[in-house]
Amino acid sequence: GHGLSGYFALQRRARALPPPDVVHCWSIGTLSLAVLLFRGAAKVLTLTVAPTERQVRWLGVLAGDLRTPIVLVPISSTIRRTLLSRGLSEQRVHVLRPSVDMGRVDFAARRSLRRHWSIGAEQTVVVLVADPPQAGGAAAAAMAVGLADHVRGGSSTSIRLLLHPDSHDRVRAQRDTAQIGRADQLIFDAALAEPWRILPGCDVALAQGTGSGGLSLLWAMGANVPIVGEATYAISEFLEDRHSALLARPNEPRGIAHRLCRLLDEPQLAWQLRDTARHEAYSFFSRQRYCHDLLVVYRQLVGGRPIEVPPMEVTGGLRFAGRA
Repeated sequence: GHGLSGYFALQRRARALPPPDVVHCWSIGTLSLAVLLFRGAAKVLTLTVAPTERQVRWLGVLAGDLRTPIVLVPISSTIRRTLLSRGLSEQRVHVLRPSVDMGRVDFAARRSLRRHWSIGAEQTVVVLVADPPQAGGAAAAAMAVGLADHVRGGSSTSIRLLLHPDSHDRVRAQRDTAQIGRADQLIFDAALAEPWRILPGCDVALAQGTGSGGLSLLWAMGANVPIVGEATYAISEFLEDRHSALLARPNEPRGIAHRLCRLLDEPQLAWQLRDTARHEAYSFFSRQRYCHDLLVVYRQLVGGRPIEVPPMEVTGGLRFAGRA
């Protein structure tokens, strides 16, 4: 009853507003609501994570109404392929690279973050980045970090792993680390849901497993944190091995551990990788570029023209543009 009354309240408010030309939605739920409230307006849906099969079927139902233009703008080609492989038409789905507000990263917060985590200056913090953060595979990440710690010969846990409290396989990760006497290896912080808040306290970003390759990876690039990851399609859209990150084959914790060790043992390499990644983040994911491209899409949509997202500008990140 409460949800229904809320809907009618929104309906009354929507009717009091001038009819919009475009409604931009940031979730499938808000798109569903917009279809009901603003029937005549064009709709844009940004997708930052791959939808489930059930969600794609529902998107097909919503987009099937030809009276209302609906365009889906996933942030990556990987998400676009998921949508197309499940039946959505190419005319409805267009990649629009996102932006991240680099100004939100507070580099001065490093000391207070590490004090909050009870981390000393000599310890390394590896953060698992995933979207949503709960999708991060804690057990596999803990195995890779534990192997790296062992190889580097730390008598105590010198490499710590930062996870979201609701990470996938969290209980298994805690059990596995406890069994080898490294229960203190894991750090949990719900602030990981807002990666720009915690990245200044981290030394390495780990892009591994389901959910990697989204916005949190871009935050890591912009926050000047060197990245180790798996060479999946999603991650390789944004990063190149030995150019802006160190990448290993998927599902090989030993490969990840080896690259973690190399990154920590070669400070000059770590500096080069993070500097390149940060430069590409600023080049390709600026708010100015995103707002310009989004306005182009809005105008095309309202004007009834075919959607053509402007190509990435060729800058110092030419190698990235070739992978786009």
